[in-house]
Amino acid sequence: MTRRTKRWYKNITLKKKMLLIYFIFAGLFFAVAILAFQISTDTFERKLYETSLKELDYYVQSVKENLEEIENRSYELAMDTEVQGLFSELKQLGPAVLEYNRLLTDLRWRLTNSGASRDVIRTIQYRDTYGSIVEYGTASWEIPEEVQDRFINMLKASDGEAIFYGPTEECRYLLCGRRIMKWTDMSLEELGYVMLVCDVEQIIARNKERLESDQASLFVYSGDTMIYQDLEGDAPNLPKYSSGQGYRILKYQKERYFMCYLSSSDMKWTYVNFFPYSDIYGQVTRVKYAAFLCFFAVFITLILLMNQMAVAITKPLEVLTRSMRVVETGDFQKAKLIPLDSDRKDEVGLLTQEFQIMLDKIDILIRENYEKQLLLKDTKYKMLQAQINPHFLYNTLNAIHWMIRAKKNEDAGRMIVELGTLLRASFNENLNITVEEELGMLKSYLEIQRFRYEDRAEFTVSIEGNPGQYIMPRMTLQPLVENAIFYGADVMAQFCRIDIRVAEEKESILFEVTDNGPGIKEDELEKVRNFTVTPKRHGIGIRNIYERLGILYDTFRFTIDSREGQGTQVRIQVPKKKRAGVKVCTNF
Repeated sequence: MTRRTKRWYKNITLKKKMLLIYFIFAGLFFAVAILAFQISTDTFERKLYETSLKELDYYVQSVKENLEEIENRSYELAMDTEVQGLFSELKQLGPAVLEYNRLLTDLRWRLTNSGASRDVIRTIQYRDTYGSIVEYGTASWEIPEEVQDRFINMLKASDGEAIFYGPTEECRYLLCGRRIMKWTDMSLEELGYVMLVCDVEQIIARNKERLESDQASLFVYSGDTMIYQDLEGDAPNLPKYSSGQGYRILKYQKERYFMCYLSSSDMKWTYVNFFPYSDIYGQVTRVKYAAFLCFFAVFITLILLMNQMAVAITKPLEVLTRSMRVVETGDFQKAKLIPLDSDRKDEVGLLTQEFQIMLDKIDILIRENYEKQLLLKDTKYKMLQAQINPHFLYNTLNAIHWMIRAKKNEDAGRMIVELGTLLRASFNENLNITVEEELGMLKSYLEIQRFRYEDRAEFTVSIEGNPGQYIMPRMTLQPLVENAIFYGADVMAQFCRIDIRVAEEKESILFEVTDNGPGIKEDELEKVRNFTVTPKRHGIGIRNIYERLGILYDTFRFTIDSREGQGTQVRIQVPKKKRAGVKVCTNF
């Protein structure tokens, strides 16, 4: 991965390197700034949590004091001397006695005239051991009977201490009660029960002013049941916590809120203080966001300025590089037309000046040597072509000599006519001819060879497409056919077949000469392909054709395939090139 990164860094442009380095350092500074802001935010949130928790703890203590007052009130009611006497008499008389009902009326009258139900206590209820109930207030009617029975059973199981129950989903009130036990004679005999029905909302709401934030909302949970909330509208989806303390920052109605929670150990209630985050931290948040925006704007501005600086530094190098790439194509005049900033006195200006001097020198050398190279190329081409004519003439005259001696004068005369046609073509000063003209010369050559090998060889010529309009080196096919005859028909005892195929392809012309001769041994075939085999004749032919193709075409294909006993095939594939100013296509 490191090597790949280094290679990528080396290959990118100088401008991108400069921007990358700046971006890395600026990014590190930006990251450090963000980290510092985050640390400061976390510190503030922690301080805010500690302050809110302390405030919430004061509030919980005030609620606890109210609950202790209720607990003390239940103690007073249970230990009242007159109440103790009435309950003792009720237990001794029993429900069947008239006096029993009178005592219950006295107890009810006492509750009514004593103003026992006050503040958060909505109802006070006395219940003797026989199940008779005397109460003052109306809240007990809203408490299901099964809840009251469950609470009385809890009182029966206690040892006389205060018992708290609720609020729950079934009962929205807080129940506080005790067993009334006879203490006047220290017998602790069970006389009955006292139950106080308390309004939780009043208990909590009366102490809410202890929370300093005007926009703070209070939520109180008993287990998973919310027993109090003072937020108007739908309550936010707050997490439920059964114990412990902590804080969270939540989203509610597209705003951030700070939530601090604390659980009381006595009542198992969880108090949640919920207020807008911006109420305390709004100014700091706005400053933080403003700083972020300013830094981001500075960051972008500096990137743009750095980009302009990088362009100013690297633009002369880019222009110089573009000029060098034009030089690679060989168009020196076009390269000179590209404006270069050579007036600079720095390293870039010095490099530009040296490049211009080099370009002028190369241009002079090319102009001086171009004509010499063309002359040498043309001379070499003519020398290679001149090698063919004496060799072909020698073979043809031998054939005519053979026919005259065989007294085939008429055929010999026709051969002389065809030979004359070939000689006129060979004296043509054009080094390149059209495929159509080359096929005409090949036709004359094949007519001559048919007279000579009429019983031993057969020649076929096939033409595909319309290749006649394209040019090629003169006398290319004839040497290939001549070699096929020399290494095929001249050494075979059986009939020899030579097929000549010329085909127009999409971007090239294909010339193919195939024979069914004895073929070439595998160890000699590679030498033939490399032109290192010792020739059996004058050493001209295939190599001559290859060199002439190399002079005319930048790219071509020349292949020789042969298998011993199965014949030989020579394939030449050259780009299409017309006589009048059509550029050679080299992609095929």
